[in-house]
Amino acid sequence: MSLARNPESIDFMHLKKFVWWFAIWFLSSQQSYASGFSILELGGRAAGMGGAFAAVADDGSALFYNPAGISFQRGTRFEMDGFVVKGISHFFPTATPRGTIVPEEGYNGIVSPKVQFLGNMYMTKELSSRWTAGFGMYSPNGLGDNWTNFNDSDPPGEKFVGRYAGNRGRMENIWLQPTLSYKLTDNSSFAIGPALVYLHIMLEQSILNPLDDAKVFGEALAPLILPDQDPVLAGRSIARLLPEGRARFAAKDFAPGISFGYLYKHTASKTNLGAMWRSPVTFHLKGDASFAFTDDYPLRAFVGADTIPNLFPKQAIKGAFTTPYTWAVGVANSAYWGSTFAVDLLFQNYARFKDIPINFTQTEGTATPPEVRFQFDFQNAFFLRTGWEKRLTEKTIVRAGYYYDKSAVPEKSVGPFFPDSSKHVGTVGASWQIGNKEISFFYQGAKLLARDVQVPENANLWTNGTYKTFFHLFGFGFRMRMGGETIRTD
Repeated sequence: MSLARNPESIDFMHLKKFVWWFAIWFLSSQQSYASGFSILELGGRAAGMGGAFAAVADDGSALFYNPAGISFQRGTRFEMDGFVVKGISHFFPTATPRGTIVPEEGYNGIVSPKVQFLGNMYMTKELSSRWTAGFGMYSPNGLGDNWTNFNDSDPPGEKFVGRYAGNRGRMENIWLQPTLSYKLTDNSSFAIGPALVYLHIMLEQSILNPLDDAKVFGEALAPLILPDQDPVLAGRSIARLLPEGRARFAAKDFAPGISFGYLYKHTASKTNLGAMWRSPVTFHLKGDASFAFTDDYPLRAFVGADTIPNLFPKQAIKGAFTTPYTWAVGVANSAYWGSTFAVDLLFQNYARFKDIPINFTQTEGTATPPEVRFQFDFQNAFFLRTGWEKRLTEKTIVRAGYYYDKSAVPEKSVGPFFPDSSKHVGTVGASWQIGNKEISFFYQGAKLLARDVQVPENANLWTNGTYKTFFHLFGFGFRMRMGGETIRTD
């Protein structure tokens, strides 16, 4: 019997505590990224099939892959999924400032934490023979880089050489998506999922680079420190006497988003066709900028300990950030060898991700400019995802998948925030069904092609060189059909 007919069979207090525990874990998690900053492994079963799930969409993660799939899920269901990421990233610079000590294995790009966690949750309920409702809490985008393998007091030669382009980046993007799906016919459905979307972003980088922004700052100080000298030449000298600073920008916002899905099932040929579209979301960020400086610099004796820090006060900032829209089309067939084969074509409109502008609120009498702009100029991303699934026994299912992901990050934007490259991704997974419950596991190995970057404009940022990265993902999924009924629907 379904939950609608037998509500007393559910321990709602236990379920409520479980959901709250999961929500706290989800909101405190840190994210890593796939193409650009996308996360595409948001379901234990789907991830085991390489993410080729738009035309399968037969569990709660359909709310992410294709929300129309919930129309064919009977009763009331709950699902949670998560994975652990271990990334191994190394950077071997082409050139470094004099006196720099490069680690033997290059600079490690994921230092703390070395292991990152991500979770998502879905619930669906059959309302009638035509209508199904669902709610998903998931993260389609995220970022978690950390190149800060030094203390501020360390000698410059022991610090990460590319720190003036970025030390650390973090982004948390959470969709809270109620969804309503309607069966157009017995074998086709359409769904719409308006969402409230949360974004928190933090970017950190060193400032007062002697070969870049410190020269501009030095020229501004030249009339005060060396009044009789050419300000350009004096500024270059002053730039080498300034402290090293670190800027940290953190901001957040809520904004609306929406997702659509369509699913058609051709029963005679055991073939499904699916399509989904997830909207772009533009966030108008509000947050704070803070600054810190080393205190052992030569110019301190001339200008005093507080002069330069006072020119960079902590202050409110505003910014803008737009995530790309995504569409996917897929086909799945289960007519041969007791297996399901699936193929998805996915597109992400990363070309709209040009930059991240940050506007300062305290510019008069300070050294902070009206605006700084992190320039990225991403490219659109297409890739094909393939998956296979087979039921071995009444309770055991195995699956595998593969896809190739062409990087959306242009060469000029490769650096500490996006040490990205095109990648080959392979997955394997398995599930065990026990009554009204199913437990799934998957492993994904992502081999990023070594990327050699030589951009003349970035020479003074010391980000030119070779980037090598490999990601391991170990994931799980748990789903349950309420009311004690078996979870199988075939």
